[in-house]
Amino acid sequence: MSSLVEYGSSDDEEYEGIERVGLPEASISASSPGSGSPEEKARDTFLTTLDTTNAEKDGVQESEQEAKEFHNTLVGPLVQPADRSNSEDGWTTPMSPYSANRAATRNLTMPLLPNLDIPPSPPGSPPPGMEEKFERFLQLKKQGVHFNDKLAGSSALKNPMLLQRLMASAGLSESDQYATALPEDLWDPSAFPNHAYKEELARSQQQIAKRKEEGNLRKQREKVDFVPTADAESMNHLPQAWGRPRDDIYGPYDSSYPGANGPKAHTSSPIVTGTSVLAVKFKDGVVIAADNLASYGSLSRFTNVKRLRIFNRRTVVGFGGDVSDMQYLDRLLLSLDIDENYGSSGHDLNARNLHTYLAKVMYKRRSDINPLWNHILVAGLDSEEQPFLSSVDLLGTTFSSPTLATGFGAHLAQPLLRKLADNESAVQSVTREQAVTAIKECMKVLFYRDARSLDKYSIAVITKEGVELKEDEQLEGQSWAFAEMVKGYGTQTV
Repeated sequence: MSSLVEYGSSDDEEYEGIERVGLPEASISASSPGSGSPEEKARDTFLTTLDTTNAEKDGVQESEQEAKEFHNTLVGPLVQPADRSNSEDGWTTPMSPYSANRAATRNLTMPLLPNLDIPPSPPGSPPPGMEEKFERFLQLKKQGVHFNDKLAGSSALKNPMLLQRLMASAGLSESDQYATALPEDLWDPSAFPNHAYKEELARSQQQIAKRKEEGNLRKQREKVDFVPTADAESMNHLPQAWGRPRDDIYGPYDSSYPGANGPKAHTSSPIVTGTSVLAVKFKDGVVIAADNLASYGSLSRFTNVKRLRIFNRRTVVGFGGDVSDMQYLDRLLLSLDIDENYGSSGHDLNARNLHTYLAKVMYKRRSDINPLWNHILVAGLDSEEQPFLSSVDLLGTTFSSPTLATGFGAHLAQPLLRKLADNESAVQSVTREQAVTAIKECMKVLFYRDARSLDKYSIAVITKEGVELKEDEQLEGQSWAFAEMVKGYGTQTV
């Protein structure tokens, strides 16, 4: 046992711990196996185990050094990491199940010898339509138009059904999004229980909501509360709950009472609306404009509503009428734009194609007795790069002319625009500057005469070079001197 005491080891802390327990060096050196008290025998057995463990560690460390030298000559994911500096004694700590699974996945999916060379081009030539699509995207990128930025800035991307539409456009099923090249013992996408999928969760939520609704209906039949007539002080005047009884007087408001089982109703008259949209052709394109006001009845409520929408690079759609229906059509056009840009047909929808599509949509909703309360102008270029301008209303009726206007603009602005171009032959003599000036003058007249108009407007010019859109233009050179000649204006008497 004296050799155990004189044995030199790098793990001095272990033996220092043994001495602190109270084992004197003299008693250790004087003892021998098989003699002494039971306590001495147990101590000798423990020290012998420590010596054996330390010798095994030294042998393993020598094997680790040889393995390091061998691993330095290999490249690939199957080789264990050579850096073991993360532990004090040179041994790697056990990995968690998550880290072990990631390491196993990496070893199964990475090649033994990675190939860093650029792969050769596939045989044959790519489809012409695909080359044209890449060239178009590169041209738009040079012009500062990025399709991803357009998608990121759109509110339609918040639609939870967007992923399903993109997958359907790419021909992917619901199960394809979980597909993998790993064996089933590591990842089996079909092993999830039914309650782990969104359909079962949605079904459970519907059942819970149905039970809650039935419970509310039973409460209505069982109990009838009689409350006194509400006065002005007992009504809620906060904007989010205006006109409802105050909670501190009548208790929490139950929104399930009014119209819980009422029939499904469609919009019979629009509430938040936009007024006129104006457009005129000139020899190289089309100019279209609309103000930025959305009126809540007769109240000028929303003063920053953009009613001109760009579709691809040579079409602008102007919306008049109900703002909520305009937002629905905007989402519909965005979905169509995504399908066209990621489709494999190689063709773009021009202004004439888009007008035909919107006419079919409006007529379909009219036939369902659920019309979209909008009057739409479609301005742009057709398949022959010629100026195109046409309209469609809530009945699906279409009309084309060198000058068009919706709302009060059909009565106040059209006579002024027709002085500039009353037929198609006159369009060839109209310049861009003349068309822009005429539109701005008509917007000023509408601001004078139409109570639902605003002095801030959006204007777009569509040519072969693309669409130039300005959304925060201000009317200039206003003069209200004509009002003095109007009888009944101000303090005048008839």
